Amino acid sequence: MLQLPPVQRADARFHQVEHDVLQTLKQRLEALETPGELAGPPENLHQLLDVSLEQSRDQAEDMLVRQLLAGLTADEVRILAALSDGSAFPMLALYSGGRFSRGQILFRHSNVGRAAGIQCTDMIGTYLQRLFSQGWVIATGFEEANRTDYELLEGDSGFRRAMSGLQTHWPKVKPHRETLRLGPMGQQMWALLSQPAEADLSGDEE
Repeated sequence: MLQLPPVQRADARFHQVEHDVLQTLKQRLEALETPGELAGPPENLHQLLDVSLEQSRDQAEDMLVRQLLAGLTADEVRILAALSDGSAFPMLALYSGGRFSRGQILFRHSNVGRAAGIQCTDMIGTYLQRLFSQGWVIATGFEEANRTDYELLEGDSGFRRAMSGLQTHWPKVKPHRETLRLGPMGQQMWALLSQPAEADLSGDEE
């Protein structure tokens, strides 16, 4: 299982594991030269159906891996790696509703980005929105052990600006303390991405 260590570990160890994570994913991507697939993006469903008639299980799996990787940015992979060992991170969610009805989620904020070493820390809300929409991550309830971390997040200048801007249109917006985790589907997809590429995937055994 590919993992990024917690932010508390030594920098040398962090960079070594970070290198291993990205190197393994790079090798997995380079192995996706599977014969029997389309030369380019499918133009219609008939092309995909034609491919499905000739694909092996390995080829079908590689097509899925290719699509999963195409839907992720490098920073998002770092976030997923930080969650991949079962780690959880405090998260704040802003809902449009009032006291008895939360309504739709307008914004999310977490310290997972800094812990994972992402480059665009100011884009953590966008990254979280994308990962939630793609089914990678889930939100669970408030964890008392992380109370201090929640308070630090609530005082973060970027989060305060986002909440202030949203309150212009939704006066009842207030933060709800939640916990960010890799969801069951995310665990399955991460395991698929991070498994070593088989030597025979490219059909070059002979």
